[in-house]
Amino acid sequence: MLYSYFGDEAVPRRRFLRTMAAAGLAAAAAGAAGCAPTRPPDPPGVVTLEFYTYASPEFLALYEGKLIPAFEKKHPNIRVRMNSSLGDAGYDAKLLTLLAGGLAPDLFHVTQQNFPFYAAKEVLLPLDDFLKRDADLSEDAFFPQVTEGMRYKGQLLGLPSDFSTIVMLYNRDLFDRFGVRPPDDSWSREEFLETCRALTRDTDGDKRTDVWGTVNPGAYNRWPAWVWMNGGELFTPDLSQSRMDEPAAIEGMEFYAGLSRTHRVAPLAGQTMGQGFQELFTSQTAAIIPDSRFAYARFLGKRRLKFRWDLAHMPAGRERATTFIWGGNCILKGTRHPEEAWTFLKFLSGPEGAAINREAGNALPAYRPAAEEEVRRPSIAGAPAGDRRFLEAVAYGRTAPTPPQFAEYSQLLSDLQDAFLELTPVDEACRRFARETNRLLASEVF
Repeated sequence: MLYSYFGDEAVPRRRFLRTMAAAGLAAAAAGAAGCAPTRPPDPPGVVTLEFYTYASPEFLALYEGKLIPAFEKKHPNIRVRMNSSLGDAGYDAKLLTLLAGGLAPDLFHVTQQNFPFYAAKEVLLPLDDFLKRDADLSEDAFFPQVTEGMRYKGQLLGLPSDFSTIVMLYNRDLFDRFGVRPPDDSWSREEFLETCRALTRDTDGDKRTDVWGTVNPGAYNRWPAWVWMNGGELFTPDLSQSRMDEPAAIEGMEFYAGLSRTHRVAPLAGQTMGQGFQELFTSQTAAIIPDSRFAYARFLGKRRLKFRWDLAHMPAGRERATTFIWGGNCILKGTRHPEEAWTFLKFLSGPEGAAINREAGNALPAYRPAAEEEVRRPSIAGAPAGDRRFLEAVAYGRTAPTPPQFAEYSQLLSDLQDAFLELTPVDEACRRFARETNRLLASEVF
């Protein structure tokens, strides 16, 4: 799965998204998928679906090498032609270009970041009726906490394919080395802080920290959990107003950003030597990191970690909370082949696609029985003993909400990084973020 931190979006594409969206998405809604003069006609008795997704090596191997061949073998009357874009920065720009040029795909891949943009434009095909009359697949086969992220105004507009919660990964060797008790399932936010203090060490006496207790990434799939943990909210339920200027939200952010700013148990940006949080964990410079099951591809791959490690639940504040990372697929309203597109979509998200996702080691399948089986019998060798915590965390997980103006919102999220960089007091950064978000929401331009 390919994900950005939703804050590292390329700013120049904001103008492009706005200018292309009206023409491109209107064309898709009107049936642009059937207006592709450069595409050859389908052979007699065969329907060709256009599928647009990411061009990362992992995606190419998964879709071109496994999922599409397996689907076409089972459904010889349906062919899938894949189109792709490398990287998050150009993904939506290329998709909007295809839409505007009358070359819209029948289906395309989304994440929790860009899904609201397309949903708000009302160009996605609602799936509720498909599920109701399908004898093989029902919405009950998915975790409601995940499918809820693919609903807009009460309609289900896509199906998730894979997901992960965020939990705490910790270095057991460092815990043993410094005589620190490993976390249990009931640990609190305060106990987490004390644990981090005990793990933060200057090991060579040069008055510089060599081992950090934790890391606090300023990513949108990380920090919202600490707002919720403190009883705060990011938005009103209808996403019409930001609530990041309320005391509970500010206090949650102050605690999380304070891990580096105040308590010095996490590194500031200038103290990481250019390493990301996974690199800090790999080098045993950080003892605890918040991460997803997608990390297994790195930590259990060819460069397997050279120390013992395990997983812990997120600590509890006023409540326990965490975030989801998920990916899924949607059908455009303008498709000429809605039934065949549904057949492919349910293959990707249902038991057959889930089995292939498991084999590929792609986090957790969104199909619930396969996810539960994956935790019982991990398909990837060397999974830590606490692997089940990724699934247990679903009970307190939430998708960080994103307004339809996702390109502009991502810029505001980038500006919020000032709170982590010590450039602005946390309370001031939160109030500014809420003020600018409300101005963006009031514009109703996306």
